[in-house]
Amino acid sequence: MTLETSIRRMLCIATLATCAGTLYAADGIVLIDQRIVMQGKVTPNDMPGFPVTISQPGSYRLSGNLVVPDSSTTAIQITADNVMLDLNGFSIMGPNVCTSTPTVRCTFSGGGIGVMAVSSTGPSPANVRVINGTVSGMGGHGIRMMGDGTVVEKVHAVSNGGPGIVVGEGSVIDSVAKLNGSGAAIIGSIVRGCTSSNNVFGIFVRPGGVASGNIASNNAVGGISVTNATARGNTAYNNTDYGIDGVCPGVIVENTANRNAINIRTNGACTMANNAQ
Repeated sequence: MTLETSIRRMLCIATLATCAGTLYAADGIVLIDQRIVMQGKVTPNDMPGFPVTISQPGSYRLSGNLVVPDSSTTAIQITADNVMLDLNGFSIMGPNVCTSTPTVRCTFSGGGIGVMAVSSTGPSPANVRVINGTVSGMGGHGIRMMGDGTVVEKVHAVSNGGPGIVVGEGSVIDSVAKLNGSGAAIIGSIVRGCTSSNNVFGIFVRPGGVASGNIASNNAVGGISVTNATARGNTAYNNTDYGIDGVCPGVIVENTANRNAINIRTNGACTMANNAQ
């Protein structure tokens, strides 16, 4: 073995390795920053520039902020099942800025998405998890992932032109959506411990799901909406139309709703108990 080969081998097992053109942490997690995005080959099908294409299962982690050039550009596109994306306290950032007075107005339009895991030809990627960071200023959704078992946890979605965080049969946990420009800011089957404020609509829970421990306030239309689902232990206030809206049958218990035009409304016989208005 030559000296040059020995040195390269040592570098590949150091804390950060750049073997085969891809940057890895010591634990085998693939690292992503702006330089690596421009280089490409995060996974074999990934071309230089945006979007970053994650086409293999595994763990990926931001090691710096990602800045997309315009509101029509998607930052990260996930096409594989079983992907963990740790934003690691960093941000995915676009140029969009939204304000609320109280109608939400955004500076840019466009379809760019911060993190997308959606298939147009078959089942969307399943068991995808995005955690720990911020997605802001995108022209479209902050995060849109429609596969089964998807999870978004501890993510801030701010000033995106579309909804903030949308998952299919999945969960949104301990996350924040603020000043997103259209639709419901957070959509999922399980929405727990989230805050949604100054959006158009606050939180929407899919049929059979559960909204628990959330706060929805100062949204231009509504706070929390559940369709044949459960709303338990939520707080909704200062929403222009409704605080909590239930499409029955469903369960609406132990919530607090006040200072909304309509605090709690239903379209039929939902189970109601211990709500404060």
